[in-house]
Amino acid sequence: MNPQAEGNVSADPPKKQSRSLKSNLAFWGILPTFGVLVLALTVGPWVINSYDDDHRVRMECTVTDAEGGTYSGAGRNVGSRTELIIRTSDCGTLSLIHEFDQAANEVMAAELAQGGRFEFELGQATRTLMGFFDVIGMTPVVSSYEKVD
Repeated sequence: MNPQAEGNVSADPPKKQSRSLKSNLAFWGILPTFGVLVLALTVGPWVINSYDDDHRVRMECTVTDAEGGTYSGAGRNVGSRTELIIRTSDCGTLSLIHEFDQAANEVMAAELAQGGRFEFELGQATRTLMGFFDVIGMTPVVSSYEKVD
């Protein structure tokens, strides 16, 4: 048998093993990332809501507009509820989801639409993550408001 041919035969398998090793490393590198992403999307909102229920904070914002509507939630908020979309100049867009009827919702929207400084109550985790919510296009939910001036 030709020694040169033997050298070529033994050189090919390491290349195949190298590609296989790279594929395995890529797979095992992506798998945990995918797992963390799935957990963040499924368990994350539940953890945030649970934490927010026990840790409330208040923030002042300048309201520029508000409008009433209907919220059709998923998960913990299944079903339709009345909702206020509140636009502010310094806190972004906020949402107030409540169980009042549509007439009360319109009255609250009219009060907020007049503008001015309002204090909103929301969960501490939601307050902390507001910048992230803005990036992903999610509207933070507040639980109550009060006119400041």
